[in-house]
Amino acid sequence: MNPFQPSDKLIKKIFSKKQEAIDFFHENLPQSLVENLDLEKMIFGKENFVGLEWDESRTDQLYQIPLKSGSSIYIYLLFEHKSYYDPKIYLQLLDYLSKIYRWQFNHQKKLQIILPFVFYHGEEKWDLGRRFAEMFDIERTPKEFQSYIPNFEIQLFELSSSGEEFHSENNALYILIRLIQMIRAEPERFERELIQLITILSQEKETSKRIEILFDMLKYLFSVRKDAKRFHRKEVFKPLEEEYMTYLEELQLEYELRGMEKGIEQGLEKGMEKGKIDGRLETARNLKVEGFDLSFIQKITGLTEEQLRGAGI
Repeated sequence: MNPFQPSDKLIKKIFSKKQEAIDFFHENLPQSLVENLDLEKMIFGKENFVGLEWDESRTDQLYQIPLKSGSSIYIYLLFEHKSYYDPKIYLQLLDYLSKIYRWQFNHQKKLQIILPFVFYHGEEKWDLGRRFAEMFDIERTPKEFQSYIPNFEIQLFELSSSGEEFHSENNALYILIRLIQMIRAEPERFERELIQLITILSQEKETSKRIEILFDMLKYLFSVRKDAKRFHRKEVFKPLEEEYMTYLEELQLEYELRGMEKGIEQGLEKGMEKGKIDGRLETARNLKVEGFDLSFIQKITGLTEEQLRGAGI
């Protein structure tokens, strides 16, 4: 499995949540831009402009954010998840920007500013600059011709395990992005970081959010690190309540049974063969009492809707 596929899915999920997206931009855009944006009125765009050139290392998200002056601006967030940067990224961005402007004109008959924001998750340091014009040999280009170079600037967020530690006042945002940042760290350092993140997670008062973050953390951990079982010990997850220890053990069983590659159905079948169905049903009943909806309970337990309804859940 490509280690960047899980990162792609997790980062995409993080930035599909409005509050996490708002807090990220508030903390990582220049203050001069933030002061002009009404971030609380952010709207998610449903369009996708990566198109046929999409691969597992690149996805996008479009946001429309009103300006305090009364107009709007689009922030186009492109996620790069390669272990190396792609020198063609500016050409790709130029293509995406063209598609968005064309979409704007076809639907609105007018154009609004697009701010390209690149989330770079790679170990090789970014040295491609921040402007499209830097791809040209400017020094050998006469000034009379430089004005014909199509130019735009990007906002760059660079995340690497050897770089500056990610910070955020939003605990969910901090926990998940910090986990992504440290996922390649050597075992001893990674375990220290994981314990710290679990401690922060235990302070989350909203039960549903705490469980969802925990589920995302474990799914990502078991998807990326071959030594994931090393960290699945009660000492690591000690800050969490005992009820979540039961959940952790059940989730570990599910991952082990389906080998992360054989699918939920096969894992569920083996789990039932080992007499674990009753335990999952009990977990489902507890989640139902806590007020979780059926789809989330299915996601956590791996049970089908028919099985849940057959058990009166």
